[in-house]
Amino acid sequence: MNIVYHNTANFFNATKYSRLSREAGALLHEEFALNCYVKLPFFFNDDSFAILKAEILRIFEQHSRRRDFNMKHEQNTPRHLSTVSGVAVAEDSQLIPALYRDSQLIEFLCGIAGTQVYLVPDPFDRHVIHRLDKIGDVHGGHLDTYAFAFAIFIETPPEEAGGCLEFVPHSMEISDLDTPFAKRVGHNIGDCYFMKTNKSVHRVLPLSEEVKRTNLIFTYADDETINIDISYSSQPLYG
Repeated sequence: MNIVYHNTANFFNATKYSRLSREAGALLHEEFALNCYVKLPFFFNDDSFAILKAEILRIFEQHSRRRDFNMKHEQNTPRHLSTVSGVAVAEDSQLIPALYRDSQLIEFLCGIAGTQVYLVPDPFDRHVIHRLDKIGDVHGGHLDTYAFAFAIFIETPPEEAGGCLEFVPHSMEISDLDTPFAKRVGHNIGDCYFMKTNKSVHRVLPLSEEVKRTNLIFTYADDETINIDISYSSQPLYG
C-alpha cells in the first residue's frame, strides 16, 4: 500500500538530532570538508524508520531490476546489483519524495556541505534504491554526476561479508582506490551518510556471502552541477 505521508518533519531522531537546521549541520562541516563524508547514525526515530524501511522494501519488491554490466564511462568498472529508479519511486511512493524534499533535511545538509544543496534535475537519479545480495555483487569505482549523496541503510551485511564503502577524499582518480589513500567504512541498519560524491572517488566492495545490502540514496546538486540535466549513469543503472 502506498503510504500517504506528506509531513516528514517528525521522522528524525529528536534525541540525537534535536533540531535539523543549517546551524546544526555546520557543526559537521569541518569533518565533511576534510573527508568529503560524514556518518549519521540513528538518524531517524524508530517508528519512522520502520515505516520507511517497509516502504523501501515494498517498492523494491515491485520495481527492482537486476543490473550486470561494466560502466564504460568509468574505466569499465563493474556493476552487479539490483536497482529501482527515481521515476519508479516517485510513481509509487508519496513518502520517499516528500522526505527527499524535506526542508529541514535540506537545510541540515546545506550546513554540512557549507554551500547550497539543490534537488537534482534528473528524475531517474533523485531517490533510488540499491541492493547487493549475491556473492560477488559490487558497485565499482566511480564519481557521480551530481555533487552529493545522502544514503539511508535499511539492510546491511556483517563486516566479514564485504560490502563496505571505500572512498578517497578529494581524489577523482579510480586508481587511488585500494591504496593507502583510501578509507573504508562499514554501516549498520539505520545509519545514514552524507558524501561529496563528484569529487571523491568511491565504490562498494564485493560481497563475499549471500547477504543483503540495501539502501535508499538521495542525490543532490550544488551550484556547479545543478544545470546538468541527466546523469551519465541514469540509463545504465535506472533506465
